[in-house]
Amino acid sequence: MSELDVLRRIGDQIVPPPLEALRETARRRDRRARVATSLAVAAIVVATAATTAYLGRDSDRRIEPAPAPTVRLLTYADASTIHFGEHTVEADAPVVELDVTDDGVGFRTDDGRIWFTDGSTTDQLGALGETGPGYGDTWPLTSRPGWLLSPNAGSRLVWFEFPAPGEPEVVVYDTDTGQEVARDTVALQPGHTAVPALLSDRFVYLIKDPNPEEMPEDQALVRYDPATGEQTRITEQDLIRDLDADAAVRSIRLKGDGRWDSSDAFHYSDGMGQQMALNLRNGVAGVDGVAPVGSGDMRAEDVSGRTFAFEPPQDYPDKTGVAWLVQWLDDQTVVVLSPLPQRTDLIVCHLESKTCGVGASAPTGIVAPDFGKSESIG
Repeated sequence: MSELDVLRRIGDQIVPPPLEALRETARRRDRRARVATSLAVAAIVVATAATTAYLGRDSDRRIEPAPAPTVRLLTYADASTIHFGEHTVEADAPVVELDVTDDGVGFRTDDGRIWFTDGSTTDQLGALGETGPGYGDTWPLTSRPGWLLSPNAGSRLVWFEFPAPGEPEVVVYDTDTGQEVARDTVALQPGHTAVPALLSDRFVYLIKDPNPEEMPEDQALVRYDPATGEQTRITEQDLIRDLDADAAVRSIRLKGDGRWDSSDAFHYSDGMGQQMALNLRNGVAGVDGVAPVGSGDMRAEDVSGRTFAFEPPQDYPDKTGVAWLVQWLDDQTVVVLSPLPQRTDLIVCHLESKTCGVGASAPTGIVAPDFGKSESIG
């Protein structure tokens, strides 16, 4: 059954218990102290003193002291206005994409300039430049155009710049220190193209000669190591192994989603851009409420092995169309983008309580983190 068929068969609205009150969290670095009291959505952070920071699928997982937990603010852009928690930041031009780090918001305006704001000041970091021939509608099927990358936790921001048409550079930037970590020319032969795809704890993943007729997992992958500058052609299997080895707490585990896995086991994903449905029924989709949807017998779990599914917001419209996972606010809280015909909702869902509530309602066509411009489908 296709994803749209699943959505068309959504049943009657589930009415969950009242949304429980949540505590504000104030533990954050000095640089973010200016915005610590302005959380748009308060979140619960489960603090651990010295636990596993990265989760593997076997006993060979990397064990490291976990960093202090961080909380991010609910973020989106409406035209040139960036909503960052309760703060608003006015950009010099309409925002076409943005990504969140632990320190603030990286964003690109429609004139190609790349910026960063911590909610009070804004600095230009670079500019995309002229991409050159071959860079039209080249992103893989089901993906969305984007030149910025950031992880679900930490201070790294990655983007592409084109000092000359057809000659991209990959830039890795630390938004905490305000310094470039690495900058390298993407190794390409004349006439070939590349776009950024994914960012893990160690590597940046690029797609070489992206084909808009093929799914992301069918593309030619290149792994870039910022520490060494090495660029290596890898397979889908290599990517899945890397993501499993580097899996962070803010991850979901997927099975049966079409990605490679010879043992039919779960694999880790950051979850960003994952298609979601808001009113699933167990008899149709195998799970109730708000959950990822995909082909076949796809299953989703959090890193603790709990089913990645939530109760819908109370009294939420039954016919909602397609939604997407777009942000982690903390280790236990995610944001689902729900574009409706007359508005766009940012729904906040909690892994511990399995409940969801509308964190913000915005106009149609907003730009969401790690996603781009929202559009109502279905």
